[in-house]
Amino acid sequence: MSSIKRHLALIIPLLALLFGIESIMLINRSISTHEQKLANSYSIIIASKESLDLQKVQTFVREAEEMKPVAPDYMINELKKELSKDALQSLQKELPLFYSLRLSVFPDKERLEQIHSTLLKLNGVTKVESFSKSHSQVYKLLLIIKGSVLVFSILSAILSCLLMVKQIEVWRFEHSERMEIMSFLGAPSWMRNSILFKLAVIDSVLVGVMSLCALYYFKASPLAAELAHTLEVSTQIIKVWSDSIILLSCSLVISLVCVCFVILKQKDL
Repeated sequence: MSSIKRHLALIIPLLALLFGIESIMLINRSISTHEQKLANSYSIIIASKESLDLQKVQTFVREAEEMKPVAPDYMINELKKELSKDALQSLQKELPLFYSLRLSVFPDKERLEQIHSTLLKLNGVTKVESFSKSHSQVYKLLLIIKGSVLVFSILSAILSCLLMVKQIEVWRFEHSERMEIMSFLGAPSWMRNSILFKLAVIDSVLVGVMSLCALYYFKASPLAAELAHTLEVSTQIIKVWSDSIILLSCSLVISLVCVCFVILKQKDL
């Protein structure tokens, strides 16, 4: 029973740390998918006295992907009721050309302001409507989600690493007599501390297997489908096998780094 508790003391903080890493990966994929959807639906309206084409705009705005002319039919239909045919034709000649510009990516606020000012400098352009207010609100929400998850994960990682280091120090104390005997016999440092590396690797592999099972179960659960629907993404953002390999690698690296830290710390004492 005590042996299980000793392993759980490392496994639990390591699981918490990997949970933070997986959360960051899932949130980033969700936001990337959502940003692409916003980019596909988001457009900038340009009013120009001269005709514009996509190639010309792409020279100045690298994110420009598609540009379509917009006919002011609604306004003209309303004016038909009040103006004569000749007056309406004269007005149509004075009206600027309207274009809808779609970008390949969802830009941040600073880049959007640069695009806005660049488009206004084009010959013939009289007005650019980038809907920056609504754009900023959406993007700020995305940044808040990213930032919140990142801060939580960093704090969780720090606390988890401290707990792991403490547990490895307990392991070292439990096997200190054996290590001292090996030291008297002239064994190198890596051999004396091999038991620590062995325990860390075993626990890391166990955590990797547990992560695989948890991801597989979570992806198939109604909760994952509900969350994906709420975020307007697919459950395909949960990549069970590739994420499990990443988490197992992180688990091994973090555990071994903590072991090395304990060994180096002991040498300095």
